[in-house]
Amino acid sequence: MKLSISGIGFVGAALADWSEARDALRTGAKPGHMPLAELGRALKADRLPRTERRRAGKSTRLAMMACWQAVEAAGIDPATLPMVFASSTGDTEVLSQSCASLAEPEPMISPIRFHNSVHNAASGYWSISVGAQEPATAIAAHNETAAVGLLEAAMQATLGNRPVLLVVYDLPFPEPMHQAEPISEPLAIALVIQPAQDGDADQLTLELAAETDRGDPGMADPAWERLRREVPAGRLLPLLEAMVRGEPCEFPLPFDETSGLDLSYQPK
Repeated sequence: MKLSISGIGFVGAALADWSEARDALRTGAKPGHMPLAELGRALKADRLPRTERRRAGKSTRLAMMACWQAVEAAGIDPATLPMVFASSTGDTEVLSQSCASLAEPEPMISPIRFHNSVHNAASGYWSISVGAQEPATAIAAHNETAAVGLLEAAMQATLGNRPVLLVVYDLPFPEPMHQAEPISEPLAIALVIQPAQDGDADQLTLELAAETDRGDPGMADPAWERLRREVPAGRLLPLLEAMVRGEPCEFPLPFDETSGLDLSYQPK
């Protein structure tokens, strides 16, 4: 599959948007750290209707902020875009609160909390926000979430011959669940992808691979490499780095030990 990327969104690691992340990748600046407790003040949901704005959790806000950046950069009406929302865990705070409630002598979970615990909550809020009636897909595949989400979005774009919005996002768990499933930083990466056309500035090629033995892509800077390894959404960072630097790259995104995607990026 040959694709192009017409819009990018980025929120996380104390970087507010793709412009800040792009400058950091270009200059070699290190990503920052934003504790989960401080994240709520940084995430806005001002484009949601008032009722949904009160209810939306941090995971939803994180994904939506990246989505808005991507669709505005692409110059496409978001209501017209099929969407793929991919997260390894969904709303970790709500999940943690729900588990704690269920452990109480009289377990009770509020309807709003349960409503935000389902994995397609973020795509639902986005659809309400933009008035979308296009298909929405919600994906979870643990550390392979970025690879599976990218494959799903690429297939939809190729088969439908139209742009598709992909967002891959993760939120750290609060303690004590963080010890069992450590995610070091909140991170959301959104891409508007579409079939490549002649004359496109950049092209991204995806191929299914029976064996992904082309080595770990890695990142030269230890701080960025830590973000890539410790956040499932961070598996897309080598692609973003190559785009910023205008350098070709090839690397695998595995599904498991024996299969995955071979990704090739070629700048014009």
